[in-house]
Amino acid sequence: MKYILVIDHIATGGAERILIDYYHHLQAQGHEPCIFVLSGYARQSEWTKGLKVFYGASGDEDNLLKKAMQQIGLYLKLKRLVKEVKPDVLFSFLEKSNLLTVLVPTSAVKVVSVHNVLSIQYTKIHSNKVRRVLYAMIRWMYNRCQNVVAVSKQVKDDLIASFSVKEENIHVVNNYVDKEAIKQQAKAVVENFTFRTDVKYVMNIGRFSDQKAQWKLIKAFSLYLKECKDRDRVHLILMGKGEYESSLKQLAADLHIMDKVTFLPFNINPYKYMVHAHLFVLSSIFEGFPIVLAEVSSLRIPFVGSRKAIPEEMFDSQSMWEKCIFETSTLEKDFSATIHEDEKQLALLIQEGIENATFRNKILHATEKWEHNNSKNFQFQCYDNFVANG
Repeated sequence: MKYILVIDHIATGGAERILIDYYHHLQAQGHEPCIFVLSGYARQSEWTKGLKVFYGASGDEDNLLKKAMQQIGLYLKLKRLVKEVKPDVLFSFLEKSNLLTVLVPTSAVKVVSVHNVLSIQYTKIHSNKVRRVLYAMIRWMYNRCQNVVAVSKQVKDDLIASFSVKEENIHVVNNYVDKEAIKQQAKAVVENFTFRTDVKYVMNIGRFSDQKAQWKLIKAFSLYLKECKDRDRVHLILMGKGEYESSLKQLAADLHIMDKVTFLPFNINPYKYMVHAHLFVLSSIFEGFPIVLAEVSSLRIPFVGSRKAIPEEMFDSQSMWEKCIFETSTLEKDFSATIHEDEKQLALLIQEGIENATFRNKILHATEKWEHNNSKNFQFQCYDNFVANG
């Protein structure tokens, strides 16, 4: 069968990684996949090396009118590609790609996927008129497609409650990983940082952005350090890149903890770092189903984070899930030294995750059942079933 996989861009995000892995899965099954990227260019990502990729535009337009014209152009390019390839399946990732996939005329089976809690993602849109139009478009788009993949239960619940998407259209498929491959890669040697065996490391991996809210983690960690009995035996590692890197470093300096925080660049093998973590913290304001948690789980590392970042279905006990999360009270970025209530909650979670062995073991026990099913093949079998059922 012929597949066109459609995505907004290919950088270092979770949706992109799923698409790349699915591409290889399809090839291994004897199918003929290709990729249509709305915005990007050849060699922008090493993930696309050797893959059959078509690009719609080299970059995103900022001007509203130009942006609208660009979307029309992207639609026409995708339509032309569909006519040339004659795919049996169109499978898309992220909202722009989903919209174009729903719009393009074809007899191919269409599957679209939603990777974020959209009502929170779009709180940054302050215009009520624009938000109403966007909500109407999302409602129309996902009610028109019978195969809407939601990566978590909370993503599904949000589509129903906030956008009135028909429940029967939505299918929850969590993001899983190839845990055996991760365990093998985790054995690699780290060359740009020395992990001490007598230090407990708190880790976060992700883009330095509004969504990931690492400023909350830095503040919470600084607060924990004030209560920590042995300051020399704990350390925070932030891995990634993004527009807030310098602001986050300045915040750590302002809080006088720069000696206790290390910033590392994104690495194509983050597992060799991750395996040394004592506790993984996801401070994100929202997530769909963060692949990094599936990776952390595969290495059996305890994790905590915000209510909208830690998926409830990873735990076999709601009460245990509640003990591992904090309530986000501020959505706006704040690089000042002011400590908010949610950061105080997170500081207590970090303290428990670092110092309480019983708490750590309970996290691992409560996620053991989910981890048993943590298989990339299982995820893609679910995708294949959508295609088989039309």
